[in-house]
Amino acid sequence: MSRQFPAFRGLAILLVVVNHAVTLSLETIAQHSLAVPQPAFRFSLVALRTLGIIAVPIFLFLSGGYLAYALQASNPGHAYRTVGLGLRFILVPYLLWSLIFYVLLALLYDARFTFPEVIKNLLVGYPFNFIPLLVFFYLLAPLLLPVARRLPWLLLGGIAAYQLFSVAVLQPGELGFTLPEWTIRLTLPGLRLTLALWGIYFPLGLVCGIHAESLTPRLKALRAPLLAAAIAAYGAAVLHELSLLYSPLAELICPVLAVLLMPVIARESIPFARNLERLGIRAYGIYLTNLILLSLALESARRWVPGLFIYLWLLVLLLIAWVLAAQAGMQMAVRKVLGRSRQRWVFG
Repeated sequence: MSRQFPAFRGLAILLVVVNHAVTLSLETIAQHSLAVPQPAFRFSLVALRTLGIIAVPIFLFLSGGYLAYALQASNPGHAYRTVGLGLRFILVPYLLWSLIFYVLLALLYDARFTFPEVIKNLLVGYPFNFIPLLVFFYLLAPLLLPVARRLPWLLLGGIAAYQLFSVAVLQPGELGFTLPEWTIRLTLPGLRLTLALWGIYFPLGLVCGIHAESLTPRLKALRAPLLAAAIAAYGAAVLHELSLLYSPLAELICPVLAVLLMPVIARESIPFARNLERLGIRAYGIYLTNLILLSLALESARRWVPGLFIYLWLLVLLLIAWVLAAQAGMQMAVRKVLGRSRQRWVFG
C-alpha cells in the first residue's frame, strides 16, 4: 500500500461528515421552515457538499487495493479465510449501529419499521448505503483477483459497462437513450443504485494494487491533464447541483479522475497528513456513528437554539467538530470498557 493512502482515508471520512452536516442542515431548514440561507451561503455550502462525491469512491478504491495486497500470495481457501476475518469487523458494527439508528428514528421522529422492513433496510444499506456493496466485492475478491492479475482491462471494461448499463436502467435518458423496462431484471436487487454510482472503484483498486509498478509511472505522466479534468468535472457537478448547468454525468466522472490521482500524490504534499492519518484509523467508526450524532445535534439545535440556523456556516463547522470529538470520546470509552482488541467489534 502507498504511504499516502492512510491520509486519503482520513480525508474521505472528513468529506463524509462535511457532506452529511451540510445536507442534514439544509434538510432541517426546509422541513421546519427555519432560516433561509443567503444565495452566497447556499452556493458555497453546495460546493463544499459536492466534494463528498469522491468520499465513497476513495473508500472502495482503498479497500480494493488493501485486498490486492492482503490476498496476493493466498490460495483460494486461505483467501476466503482472510476475507471472512475482515468481514466480521465490517458486518457486526454495521448491524449494531444500523439498529441503533432505527431506534433513534423511532424516538426522535416516531418512524417505526416492521421486522421485514428492518431486514430489507439492512440488505440495501439504509442508512449506510455502500456497506452491502463493499461486502459484495469482498466476497467476490478471491475470484476477481486472478482476472485483475491477467486481464485487468477486460475486468475494468466489463464492470464499467455494467455500471453504465445500471445508470441507463435507473435513470432513463441520462446517457442519451432509454432502455426497455424489462432490463431492470438484469440489475442486482439491493445493489442496483450503489453499483450504478460506485461499481468501478473496488475493482479499480484491485487492478491498481496488483499492477502498481507499471501503472503508477503512466498515471504520473498524465497527472496534469487528470487534475485539470477532475477540477472541471467537479465544477460541472457543482453547477448541476445548483441547477445552473445540466451535467448529470459529472458526478460519475469526477470521482474516477480523483481516485486515479491518488497513487501519484506524495504524502508530503498532503496538508495535515498526520492528522488525516489519525482520523483515518477511526474512519469506519465515524462513518457508522456520524448520522446518529448529527441527528441528535440538529434536533437539539432546532428545539433549543433555532436561531443558530441563521448562521449556517457556523452551524456546519460546529456539527463537524461535534461529530469528530464525540466519536473520539465514544471510542475511548468503549476501549476502556472492552479493551483495544474487542473495540473492533463495535467500531470496526
